[in-house]
Amino acid sequence: MQRHDLFYSDRIKITENFIRKLNFNSVLEVGAGDYSFEYVKNKEEVLWVKVDISPPCDIICNFSSDNLILPFNEKAFDLIICTEVLEHTLWPQQLLKEVNRVLSNNGRILLSVPNIASFSYRVAWLLGHIPSCAATGNLPLELGSTAYKKTDGQLIGGHVIDFNLKRIIRLLKHVGFEVVCVKGSGVIWHKQILPHWIIPPSLSSNIICLAKK
Repeated sequence: MQRHDLFYSDRIKITENFIRKLNFNSVLEVGAGDYSFEYVKNKEEVLWVKVDISPPCDIICNFSSDNLILPFNEKAFDLIICTEVLEHTLWPQQLLKEVNRVLSNNGRILLSVPNIASFSYRVAWLLGHIPSCAATGNLPLELGSTAYKKTDGQLIGGHVIDFNLKRIIRLLKHVGFEVVCVKGSGVIWHKQILPHWIIPPSLSSNIICLAKK
Protein backbone atom coordinates (compact mmCIF):
# COMPACT_ATOMS: atom_id res chain seq x y z
CA MET A 1 0.00 0.00 0.00
CA GLN A 2 0.98 3.61 -0.41
CA ARG A 3 1.26 4.83 3.17
CA HIS A 4 1.74 8.32 4.51
CA ASP A 5 5.40 9.32 4.60
CA LEU A 6 7.19 8.37 7.81
CA PHE A 7 10.16 10.11 9.34
CA TYR A 8 12.38 9.14 12.26
CA SER A 9 10.09 10.52 14.95
CA ASP A 10 10.20 9.99 18.71
CA ARG A 11 7.38 7.45 18.26
CA ILE A 12 9.65 5.26 16.17
CA LYS A 13 12.66 5.83 18.44
CA ILE A 14 10.71 4.88 21.59
CA THR A 15 9.27 1.79 19.92
CA GLU A 16 12.77 0.72 18.88
CA ASN A 17 14.07 1.21 22.43
CA PHE A 18 11.29 -0.94 23.87
CA ILE A 19 12.07 -3.72 21.41
CA ARG A 20 15.81 -3.61 22.13
CA LYS A 21 15.22 -3.97 25.88
CA LEU A 22 12.82 -6.92 25.61
CA ASN A 23 13.84 -10.57 25.56
CA PHE A 24 12.02 -12.63 22.93
CA ASN A 25 12.42 -15.55 20.53
CA SER A 26 9.28 -15.07 18.45
CA VAL A 27 7.53 -11.91 17.23
CA LEU A 28 4.20 -11.26 15.58
CA GLU A 29 4.05 -7.83 13.98
CA VAL A 30 0.43 -6.85 13.34
CA GLY A 31 -0.05 -4.29 10.59
CA ALA A 32 3.61 -4.23 9.56
CA GLY A 33 2.75 -3.10 6.04
CA ASP A 34 5.67 -1.40 4.34
CA TYR A 35 7.26 -0.32 7.64
CA SER A 36 8.44 -3.15 9.83
CA PHE A 37 10.53 -3.02 13.01
CA GLU A 38 12.21 -6.30 12.10
CA TYR A 39 15.51 -4.43 11.63
CA VAL A 40 15.61 -3.98 15.43
CA LYS A 41 15.70 -7.70 16.31
CA ASN A 42 18.65 -8.57 18.51
CA LYS A 43 19.46 -12.04 17.19
CA GLU A 44 19.20 -13.76 13.84
CA GLU A 45 17.36 -16.85 15.06
CA VAL A 46 14.29 -14.85 16.15
CA LEU A 47 11.08 -15.91 14.40
CA TRP A 48 9.50 -12.73 13.02
CA VAL A 49 6.07 -12.98 11.37
CA LYS A 50 4.35 -10.01 9.71
CA VAL A 51 0.57 -9.97 9.20
CA ASP A 52 -1.38 -7.17 7.52
CA ILE A 53 -4.44 -6.50 5.38
CA SER A 54 -2.40 -6.47 2.16
CA PRO A 55 1.21 -6.97 0.97
CA PRO A 56 4.03 -6.62 1.79
CA CYS A 57 3.65 -9.08 4.65
CA ASP A 58 3.91 -12.81 5.40
CA ILE A 59 0.20 -13.42 6.01
CA ILE A 60 -2.81 -11.40 4.84
CA CYS A 61 -5.61 -10.97 7.39
CA ASN A 62 -8.65 -8.71 7.73
CA PHE A 63 -8.40 -7.12 11.18
CA SER A 64 -11.80 -5.38 11.01
CA SER A 65 -13.99 -8.35 11.81
CA ASP A 66 -16.06 -9.02 14.91
CA ASN A 67 -15.21 -12.72 14.62
CA LEU A 68 -11.53 -12.31 13.76
CA ILE A 69 -9.34 -15.33 14.42
CA LEU A 70 -5.61 -14.92 13.88
CA PRO A 71 -4.17 -17.98 12.06
CA PHE A 72 -1.78 -18.93 14.87
CA ASN A 73 -1.74 -21.34 17.81
CA GLU A 74 -2.27 -20.21 21.38
CA LYS A 75 0.78 -18.73 23.13
CA ALA A 76 2.79 -18.83 19.89
CA PHE A 77 4.65 -15.52 20.30
CA ASP A 78 6.77 -13.85 23.00
CA LEU A 79 6.27 -10.33 21.63
CA ILE A 80 3.44 -8.82 19.60
CA ILE A 81 3.94 -5.41 18.00
CA CYS A 82 0.85 -3.48 16.92
CA THR A 83 1.67 0.13 16.07
CA GLU A 84 -0.83 2.56 14.50
CA VAL A 85 -3.32 -0.22 13.72
CA LEU A 86 -6.18 -0.21 16.25
CA GLU A 87 -7.56 3.12 15.03
CA HIS A 88 -8.23 1.46 11.65
CA THR A 89 -10.32 -1.39 13.07
CA LEU A 90 -14.06 -1.53 13.73
CA TRP A 91 -13.65 -4.05 16.55
CA PRO A 92 -10.25 -3.37 18.15
CA GLN A 93 -11.31 -5.41 21.19
CA GLN A 94 -11.57 -8.53 19.00
CA LEU A 95 -8.09 -8.01 17.56
CA LEU A 96 -6.65 -7.53 21.05
CA LYS A 97 -8.47 -10.63 22.34
CA GLU A 98 -6.79 -12.64 19.61
CA VAL A 99 -3.45 -11.01 20.41
CA ASN A 100 -3.96 -12.11 24.03
CA ARG A 101 -4.70 -15.66 22.88
CA VAL A 102 -1.55 -16.03 20.75
CA LEU A 103 0.74 -14.27 23.26
CA SER A 104 2.81 -16.44 25.59
CA ASN A 105 2.18 -16.27 29.33
CA ASN A 106 5.28 -14.15 29.93
CA GLY A 107 4.99 -12.27 26.67
CA ARG A 108 4.47 -8.58 25.99
CA ILE A 109 2.37 -6.51 23.60
CA LEU A 110 3.83 -3.25 22.33
CA LEU A 111 1.35 -0.93 20.65
CA SER A 112 0.79 2.68 19.74
CA VAL A 113 -2.19 4.78 18.65
CA PRO A 114 -2.69 8.40 17.58
CA ASN A 115 -3.93 10.56 20.46
CA ILE A 116 -7.05 12.55 19.52
CA ALA A 117 -6.56 14.61 22.70
CA SER A 118 -2.99 15.64 21.92
CA PHE A 119 -1.84 19.23 22.36
CA SER A 120 -1.77 19.99 18.64
CA TYR A 121 -5.16 18.39 18.02
CA ARG A 122 -6.73 20.36 20.88
CA VAL A 123 -5.52 23.51 19.16
CA ALA A 124 -7.00 22.28 15.88
CA TRP A 125 -10.40 21.67 17.49
CA LEU A 126 -10.35 25.15 19.07
CA LEU A 127 -9.64 26.71 15.68
CA GLY A 128 -12.53 24.83 14.12
CA HIS A 129 -10.41 22.26 12.26
CA ILE A 130 -10.74 18.48 12.29
CA PRO A 131 -7.39 16.99 13.40
CA SER A 132 -5.53 14.99 10.80
CA CYS A 133 -5.77 11.78 12.85
CA ALA A 134 -9.51 12.00 13.52
CA ALA A 135 -11.75 9.18 12.29
CA THR A 136 -12.68 9.76 8.64
CA GLY A 137 -13.53 6.32 7.29
CA ASN A 138 -12.58 6.14 3.61
CA LEU A 139 -13.32 9.70 2.54
CA PRO A 140 -11.43 10.86 -0.57
CA LEU A 141 -7.88 11.87 0.26
CA GLU A 142 -8.50 15.48 -0.74
CA LEU A 143 -11.12 15.72 2.04
CA GLY A 144 -8.59 14.89 4.74
CA SER A 145 -8.96 11.14 4.71
CA THR A 146 -6.80 8.93 6.93
CA ALA A 147 -7.21 6.07 4.46
CA TYR A 148 -4.39 4.51 2.47
CA LYS A 149 -4.40 4.14 -1.31
CA LYS A 150 -3.68 0.69 -2.71
CA THR A 151 -1.76 0.27 -5.95
CA ASP A 152 -5.06 -0.15 -7.83
CA GLY A 153 -6.26 3.23 -6.54
CA GLN A 154 -8.76 1.84 -4.03
CA LEU A 155 -8.95 3.56 -0.64
CA ILE A 156 -8.80 1.25 2.34
CA GLY A 157 -8.06 1.32 6.03
CA GLY A 158 -9.02 4.83 7.16
CA HIS A 159 -9.29 5.69 10.86
CA VAL A 160 -12.65 4.59 12.23
CA ILE A 161 -12.10 5.06 15.96
CA ASP A 162 -10.36 7.73 18.05
CA PHE A 163 -8.21 7.08 21.11
CA ASN A 164 -6.97 9.08 24.04
CA LEU A 165 -4.84 7.86 26.94
CA LYS A 166 -7.81 6.82 29.09
CA ARG A 167 -9.54 4.88 26.32
CA ILE A 168 -6.52 2.83 25.22
CA ILE A 169 -5.68 1.88 28.83
CA ARG A 170 -9.30 0.89 29.51
CA LEU A 171 -9.40 -1.16 26.30
CA LEU A 172 -6.23 -3.05 27.21
CA LYS A 173 -7.61 -3.84 30.66
CA HIS A 174 -10.96 -4.86 29.15
CA VAL A 175 -9.34 -7.63 27.11
CA GLY A 176 -7.16 -8.90 29.96
CA PHE A 177 -3.90 -6.97 29.69
CA GLU A 178 -2.00 -5.18 32.44
CA VAL A 179 -0.27 -1.99 31.32
CA VAL A 180 3.43 -2.06 32.23
CA CYS A 181 4.58 1.27 30.81
CA VAL A 182 3.09 4.21 28.91
CA LYS A 183 5.07 6.78 26.94
CA GLY A 184 4.18 9.63 24.62
CA SER A 185 5.77 10.60 21.33
CA GLY A 186 5.92 14.32 22.04
CA VAL A 187 4.25 16.70 19.59
CA ILE A 188 4.56 15.71 15.93
CA TRP A 189 3.30 17.70 12.97
CA HIS A 190 5.02 16.54 9.78
CA LYS A 191 8.17 16.74 11.91
CA GLN A 192 9.09 16.48 15.59
CA ILE A 193 7.84 19.79 17.06
CA LEU A 194 8.39 19.01 20.76
CA PRO A 195 10.35 16.02 22.15
CA HIS A 196 8.67 13.29 24.16
CA TRP A 197 10.45 14.18 27.41
CA ILE A 198 8.77 17.60 27.51
CA ILE A 199 5.17 16.53 26.82
CA PRO A 200 3.18 14.04 28.98
CA PRO A 201 1.61 11.04 27.19
CA SER A 202 -1.89 12.50 27.63
CA LEU A 203 -0.91 15.46 25.41
CA SER A 204 1.45 13.67 23.01
CA SER A 205 0.62 13.01 19.37
CA ASN A 206 0.92 9.25 19.87
CA ILE A 207 0.50 7.01 22.89
CA ILE A 208 2.86 4.03 23.18
CA CYS A 209 1.95 1.22 25.58
CA LEU A 210 3.78 -1.87 26.77
CA ALA A 211 1.47 -4.42 28.40
CA LYS A 212 1.45 -8.01 29.68
CA LYS A 213 -1.15 -10.65 30.48
